[in-house]
Amino acid sequence: MVLTLVRDQLLPREKPGKQHSKKITELAAAAGTVLALVAHAGTRADATGMRQDAVQAALREGAKILGLPADAPAVATLNLEVARNALEALKTLAPMQKAVLVKGLFATVTADGTIRVAEAGLMRLVSAVLDCPLPPLLAEIDPASLQA
Repeated sequence: MVLTLVRDQLLPREKPGKQHSKKITELAAAAGTVLALVAHAGTRADATGMRQDAVQAALREGAKILGLPADAPAVATLNLEVARNALEALKTLAPMQKAVLVKGLFATVTADGTIRVAEAGLMRLVSAVLDCPLPPLLAEIDPASLQA
């Protein structure tokens, strides 16, 4: 995600136009990929037992906001190339669709009632790449109370 943001900031920008008019339903696979990334970031890697259930619950919350089928965000393989391609595709969303995507990502992040540092950072990175920056999510929270 950081590499995609750096590339996006350093490369020349194309002029906005009709290429930024897509809807989330047209880019359901890309939106599902980013939802899956955020859902996995919010579930501890060392969690046992219900980890997959927690990921699926988070995905369902985000998919509901985005108007996607509950099974649409299921992504078997998440890697750098898949994530980069998804973000590049999502940059073509219409401005209001980007706002809906951010709302869906936030629903995914908050599905378990906790915002982890990794989730907040990932949300800010994705939003920055989409030219939809977020204010700091954790600015007023005591760092000692944050979960890893």
